[in-house]
Amino acid sequence: MRKFLRTQAFVLKKKPMLEKNLRLTLFTQKYGKMALFAYGIKSIKSRRLSHIETGNLIEAIIEERKEGYYLKESQLISSFFLIKKNPPKLRVLYLFLFILDRLLPENQKEEKAYWLTYDFYKGLAKMERLDKKFFFKYSNKLLITLGYLEKELKSEELLSFVEDLINEEIPSVIRV
Repeated sequence: MRKFLRTQAFVLKKKPMLEKNLRLTLFTQKYGKMALFAYGIKSIKSRRLSHIETGNLIEAIIEERKEGYYLKESQLISSFFLIKKNPPKLRVLYLFLFILDRLLPENQKEEKAYWLTYDFYKGLAKMERLDKKFFFKYSNKLLITLGYLEKELKSEELLSFVEDLINEEIPSVIRV
């Protein structure tokens, strides 16, 4: 028997696979971080491809099978155009998504972290001029919410702490 899951999700990343398929990582409201397959999504007939751009908020219907999860349908909720048209804001968004992707455990509901992420997006979109303190404030809150920190770190220490935690360097392209 097939099981379908319906949830809102942020698209953390996508990775091309053979032919017209993608491997997606979503941060879902109900199920936490999920890795799933999107078969046939790069087909010219697929309406889902524009929905799953990195950073988008979508409504997803996911099929659960023994061998994994599959994106069956998606509906775009928001592409956060005001963030994506501003390169400094976009870089901050990608850095936040990079940290989320590396720190979130798979298939574990993280409701507080989800709503914190939602607030981060809303605040970043409304901001007229990028204030890097905003990023560090929310990154600290995220690390505390996920149990990695007990108190906030200064901006200089925070990125080094994250790099030590994930055991890799943050790509210079998205570093703030």
